[in-house]
Amino acid sequence: MTNQQTKVIELKRNNGQTTDYWVSYRMGRTLYQVSVQEQADGQTDEGEVVKERFPFYFGMKKRMLDLAEEREAIGFRPLTEEEKATPVIEEEEPTLDPAFFKPVIRYAWLMLSLGILLFLLPSPILNGLAFGLGLFVWYETFGQAGMPRNYQRYFHGMLAGLTILQVLSAIELERFAQPYYATICVISAIVLVLLVVQHRLKETDQIGQEESIRVRKIKDYPDDLDL
Repeated sequence: MTNQQTKVIELKRNNGQTTDYWVSYRMGRTLYQVSVQEQADGQTDEGEVVKERFPFYFGMKKRMLDLAEEREAIGFRPLTEEEKATPVIEEEEPTLDPAFFKPVIRYAWLMLSLGILLFLLPSPILNGLAFGLGLFVWYETFGQAGMPRNYQRYFHGMLAGLTILQVLSAIELERFAQPYYATICVISAIVLVLLVVQHRLKETDQIGQEESIRVRKIKDYPDDLDL
């Protein structure tokens, strides 16, 4: 891991026969803390991962620095460049929390239903509901660790489009804006469904790879093992 704009902080403390490592890093709006103890024989014992969820990005960097100061006060020190070259904790590709996909299906149904209503019933109230729902969906997605970049860009663009339409509605152009509200809602519902489908396909692919590995391992054993 490398320290880029305080996204990762790595500290170390020697305790005779053991060496303690403390790592803090950010993914999305979640702050992680991991403690690892390395024995003299090279074996490592990874402690519990502590997570802190922030409603916004503000305050995360300061929280990391405060935590690092607390560790340095009890004997920890920053890793040298040579020590960082051999990380104790392997950096993994962030993945979306599986629990996130349950509400995503509800958001998709809400966006689709509202989009259909916007096509059928001209009403400025529905325009406001579309903007409010879009803002909520954007908030729930933009800080999710592991969110694919293409989806992040779409939801940022969705919010920008809804904001422009909200301005048009404020200057009494509701009828002009409403079909665009409806279109954005329907497209957003489709994008949310695609996000879930992509996750399911990725899960299925991973399960298939694990089963393939297990089959290869079984075939590696000879049939005439001496028991």
